[in-house]
Amino acid sequence: MTYPIKTQTFTVFLGSQEGIHSVALPSIYSSSGSRNLWIDKLGRAKKILGYSKQNSSAVTTNTGSAATRVRALRAYRQTGASFTRQLIGVFEAAANEYELWYSTDDGASWTFIADLGSGSIGAIPDFAQVDNTLFFANGVVAPRAWNGSSLSTAGVSSKSPTPTAAVNTAAGQLNGSYSWKLISVDGAEVRSAGSVTSNIIQLQDEQSNLSWSADSDTDITGYELYRTTGTGATFYFVSFIDGRTTVAYTDNASDLDILEHRTLEEHGDAPPTGSYFCEPHKQRLWWGRTNTNPRRVFWSDPGLPDQVGSNNYLDFTDQSSVGDVVTGMVGDFEGMLVVFCERSIWTVSGTGQIVSDIMDWTRTKSNAVTGTVSHRSIVSVPAGAVYTDASGNQVTTPRVMQAYFTPLGDIRLFDGNNDIVISTPMKETLKEFVYAELEKVHAVHDIENAHVVWFWPGTSSDDAECTKAVVWNYRWGVWYVWPDMPIASSTTVDTATDTQVVLVG
Repeated sequence: MTYPIKTQTFTVFLGSQEGIHSVALPSIYSSSGSRNLWIDKLGRAKKILGYSKQNSSAVTTNTGSAATRVRALRAYRQTGASFTRQLIGVFEAAANEYELWYSTDDGASWTFIADLGSGSIGAIPDFAQVDNTLFFANGVVAPRAWNGSSLSTAGVSSKSPTPTAAVNTAAGQLNGSYSWKLISVDGAEVRSAGSVTSNIIQLQDEQSNLSWSADSDTDITGYELYRTTGTGATFYFVSFIDGRTTVAYTDNASDLDILEHRTLEEHGDAPPTGSYFCEPHKQRLWWGRTNTNPRRVFWSDPGLPDQVGSNNYLDFTDQSSVGDVVTGMVGDFEGMLVVFCERSIWTVSGTGQIVSDIMDWTRTKSNAVTGTVSHRSIVSVPAGAVYTDASGNQVTTPRVMQAYFTPLGDIRLFDGNNDIVISTPMKETLKEFVYAELEKVHAVHDIENAHVVWFWPGTSSDDAECTKAVVWNYRWGVWYVWPDMPIASSTTVDTATDTQVVLVG
């Protein structure tokens, strides 16, 4: 007897299409009814076998031995004569401690680093690695730097002497408002970090007298003096002052003369305290958002990620973005820095060169309808990723794009100027998204299985944390739901024996 075979193609799963198929979708999931589906390279529906526990006992706080939540995970890799692989974890108690720990065995055991205090409870951190230094920001404390063995406050500890400016009433070439910085230079022509900016003085056809204390480093042989123009904020080289013990100078150089000189690239200023984000781009580290300036992003000096000029910033504000806040950044995306706000997306192009006393960074507001909920929800997906558009058609991405979770409770792709909704199949499921906890949404990119998992807070009994997950398989352009996922953080790490291990906490 011949049995009839019927073949049916599924282009989408669940969402607004839920329940319309002639085959009940739960029957293709695991026998227990849990929806832990994924589709392999051959298009076969398989179940996720689950997670294996890494640490035999829960991590409790070093300060009070209290139960903790894994607020964030980040892989750190130090290169050199040998590789040093670490996993950085942020563990917080509900009321008191907010602690940094590290693990050298992928989370099986942990070593305490520091307690950043109860003021950071609930803060979602951001990390960025430059060379062998991992930088940390959480919107509360001064940014930190981790070198694999010790934690320090980001910024230089030893600076050049601070100059004090005073008006010299003799006739001169200075007109406008001026400030100065001093750079100590040693016999090998190595520059120290820049001084604190001098006081600002106003001059009209006058000169300025400058004074400072001699640098205590006996290797110093002289000083480079830098000054703004009368109407600018960029510091230009004025003159070299010979001798460590020389502690005074009279400045009468015209603005036109110094505009042809070197610009200062060793400001010595620390990143803004309370920075929320840090992101590498164009050989610089960009620091984004503080409570005082929620739409402002600062760029560091070239090759000096923890030295940030106080005047080196862009503000992403226009008439329609008042009240918006920066929620994340992505560097080196088609040569641009992408600055995500909650309600908009901006791009920054340019090289960092100064033209006519103005840095050539150009900020442009994109056509995106909305921004993202969290920097941890943004994932770069490769060219060739498949998704289903709002009409039910399958589309393939022509280049790398940014996938992100939006405040509207959907997931979109950003191509550098426009956004498109790709989560239509998950429309009904994502309606449970809890907007009040939007900053806790996070994603992990499982490259080997070609899918991205977004963990998000739903309408569970504990809706303060992420409890559910949706998965986009961009190899086939299909979606699936992973319910009951109380995961507060996630990351991927490489090990000595595996190129990718997915870790969640």
